[in-house]
Amino acid sequence: MKTQDLVALLARNAQPIARDAIPRLLARALLLGLTGNTILLVALYGVRSDMPELILTTLFWARLAFPLAIIATALALAERLGRPGAPIRLAWFAVVLPMVAVLLAAGGILVATPPGYRLQLMLGTTWRTTTADVVLLSLPSLAVMLFTMKKLVPTRLALAGAGAGLLAGAQGLLVYSLYCSEMAVPFWGIWFVLALAITTGMGATVAPRYLRW
Repeated sequence: MKTQDLVALLARNAQPIARDAIPRLLARALLLGLTGNTILLVALYGVRSDMPELILTTLFWARLAFPLAIIATALALAERLGRPGAPIRLAWFAVVLPMVAVLLAAGGILVATPPGYRLQLMLGTTWRTTTADVVLLSLPSLAVMLFTMKKLVPTRLALAGAGAGLLAGAQGLLVYSLYCSEMAVPFWGIWFVLALAITTGMGATVAPRYLRW
């Protein structure tokens, strides 16, 4: 087939794409992923009995603000990674800012804490399982986000997978934050950030094969 014939064939039924098509697609994926994460949380861990008291505390909302900030910035990053040639440097910078803020806050708290209490702030009571729990709860979102990214036109496959993995990890962390009992910022700065790094790496590892055209 000649090139001109191929171009004419591909363009024959071409229709304009709505400008908000990608954000709407990602928003649906976000909702579906969060639904799957929540179902998995309830099935595995149940619902906390002290939730009414918990939501009245400032630290509870501060803990929720961390994954919410990453979700907001990671959505913008995923939108850019799904389009060929879109600039992503500032989007990555925006995604990293919430993690840097938590790490700086954790460092400041540890410096102000007597040495004998620092380890307890970093380990809490659930350090052995927290990261694994967040990664586990992120799996539904990771599957949905990679499937959605495949519908777009990513050309930087590893980076697109990393962005999808980070977004999925933030969704899993948001759901886990509704159940987690840890309120120390240094704990968040270690184990929450580690979970996000793992889901980001998982996405970057799987994407080059899964997203290949």
